Amino acid sequence: MINKILYKLSKKASRKNLEKNIVLSFEKIKNSHKNPNVLIIGSGGEIQNLISNHFNNTYSIDIDKERLPDQIIDICEENFSSQLKYKPNLVCCFEVLEHTSNPQKAIKNIYEILKKEDYFLASVPFNFHIHDEPNDFYRFTFYGLKMLFKNFSEVKIVKRNGWLESIFVNFIRLEKEKNILSKIVGKTFILLYFITLPLILLLQNIIPSDKLTTGYFIEAKK
Repeated sequence: MINKILYKLSKKASRKNLEKNIVLSFEKIKNSHKNPNVLIIGSGGEIQNLISNHFNNTYSIDIDKERLPDQIIDICEENFSSQLKYKPNLVCCFEVLEHTSNPQKAIKNIYEILKKEDYFLASVPFNFHIHDEPNDFYRFTFYGLKMLFKNFSEVKIVKRNGWLESIFVNFIRLEKEKNILSKIVGKTFILLYFITLPLILLLQNIIPSDKLTTGYFIEAKK
């Protein structure tokens, strides 16, 4: 029971503001696209459930058949657009690009399947530990994301959290290690994070920095 609570708290800290940013973008997109076709890149999990709760027409793709996608396909493939059996107005790619072999090609492929005024939403890590190894290849800076999304007409890049929060998150993620002592330290920092969160937020306001965050949320309009 305690481990389950700590797991949920760990996820809440690691993915802080992600769901909030996703829902805000969803509400904005609903105003311009009535009942859009939504392509979900990376099948399954809580995020897919969140998307499905907001939109009726969804279609998922993944390279892993174990995740039960609607179509098994790699977004980095040369002939991605001709293979895809679905035409979306909105593409959701959350916590996926770091696991792709070629993020630049993946974003280019997504850009090509969208029409003018369509949207691409994504989230990526920056100051975040290696996960889902060995298939974890990239980390993204704010300026790297500006370059990757340069062809879109409007791009909004939002930090997921502040610099001190991101440091705490990396201590928290020690609970994912196999070493018992690492797990104990990680679980301890989960509690420390939530106990001291008001102080953490105060310090981030007093000593501001835009140069460190756990990751970014991206809203891009073609």
